[in-house]
Amino acid sequence: MLVREATLDDTPGIARVHVDTWRAAYAGIIPAAHLAGLSYEAREQRWRDNLTNAAPGRFTLVAEEAGEVVGFSGGGPERGADAEYRGEVYAVYVRPGRQRRGIGRQMVQACARRLLVQRLGSVLIWVLADNKPARGFYERLGGRPVREQTVEIGGAWLREVGYGWPDARALL
Repeated sequence: MLVREATLDDTPGIARVHVDTWRAAYAGIIPAAHLAGLSYEAREQRWRDNLTNAAPGRFTLVAEEAGEVVGFSGGGPERGADAEYRGEVYAVYVRPGRQRRGIGRQMVQACARRLLVQRLGSVLIWVLADNKPARGFYERLGGRPVREQTVEIGGAWLREVGYGWPDARALL
């Protein structure tokens, strides 16, 4: 398994992972109509735009096995105005059926290394509060709930929990 920088050629694979993991992980959390309306084509275009127009310091990584994208992650500077947490992991998704094999851990570690190179030594990761498996994953990595906010997805207001690591080196 290889974790590497994403390229435009990876956008179809990233889109498949994105849609498939959202439908699996968020069933019963995000409105069903929103999940049903997700499409590979729309996500692929969105990822093309994201990779082409990435803001300074933002990065996207893919996990690849046998030439297939099986996961993606990304991060960069914290997107809000948090005084304590300067770096953020924006996303960590592993295709259903490939989870619980260490891929997510390797992607988070790769993100932490990138953030440390950018001198963003503290890390925040947001997760939907009702996504118990993801919360357990971040807790096993040593994260502690440090922030809360609400976000609107598919017409529903959902609570998010921010997990924090004051020192990104703890993720390594």
